[in-house]
Amino acid sequence: MLDEPYRWVEAIRNRREYLEDQLRGASPVVGLAYADGVLMLTTTPGPRKLFEVYNDIAFAAIGHPADLEKLRKAVIDIAHLEAFNLSASDVSLQRLVHLGLGPLMKNAFDEILRSPYIARAMVAELDPANPAERFYTIEADGSFASAGDATAVAGTRQGEEAIITRLADLAPAALSLPEALRRAVEAWGLGALLADREQEGEPGEAEGRAFLAKAARERRFQAAVLDRTLPTRTKFRLLPDASLEEALAPFTS
Repeated sequence: MLDEPYRWVEAIRNRREYLEDQLRGASPVVGLAYADGVLMLTTTPGPRKLFEVYNDIAFAAIGHPADLEKLRKAVIDIAHLEAFNLSASDVSLQRLVHLGLGPLMKNAFDEILRSPYIARAMVAELDPANPAERFYTIEADGSFASAGDATAVAGTRQGEEAIITRLADLAPAALSLPEALRRAVEAWGLGALLADREQEGEPGEAEGRAFLAKAARERRFQAAVLDRTLPTRTKFRLLPDASLEEALAPFTS
C-alpha cells in the first residue's frame, strides 16, 4: 500500500500526457474585445464550437465533440440554476467558472477510474464587473485563468502564447468588427500553423499567408459575437458567412 500515492501521481502524469496528445491538432479558438463587444473565432469540421450560455455570456472549447457538448450543457444548466436561485443579474462569468466549470473539470480529471474531459474551454462575458475578467480559459484539470482584451485556447502552449502575443497591442475601444475579424483570422492562422509545422520558430509572413489561403479553401470558419448594440436581452449572435468571407478575402486574393 505504501506505493499507492506514487501510482496516483504517475496516473495523473499519464493523464496530462494523454490530454496533450489528444488536443495537439485542435483548431484554436481566438477571443478578443472590440468596440461594440466581444468576438470569438475558430474553425470546425462540422459541429458548432461557439455557443450562447446566458444573455451576455458565451462558451467555446476545443477537444472531443462529445465532451464539448457535455460541458456546454453543464455550463448552461449552472447559469440557469444561478438565475433561478438568485437572479439574472447574479449570473456572472466569475461565478460560472469558480463555482461551476472549474470544479466540474477538476473532479473529472482527479478521478482516475473516470475519463477526463478531453477539452480546453473558453468563456466570455460582454461587460463584466471587472474588465480584466472578460475572458476565462479552463484547462482539462480544472485550472483556470482570466484575461481582459484577448485570449486563446489552442492545441499547443506555443500556439496559445503566439496568438495572445499577436493580439497584445490591440486597443479594443478603437477596433471595429471587420478589423477585429481580420486580426482574429491572422492570430488564428499563426496559432494553427505553429501546431501544424515541424520546425521551431515563428513562421514568416509569406508562410503565414500561404497557410491562411489554404485554410480558407479547406476549412469552415466560424465566428460569433456578444454585441452590446443588439436591442434584445440576448447579445449573442453568429456572424454570417459573408462577414467571414470578407475577413478572409485579403489572404485568398
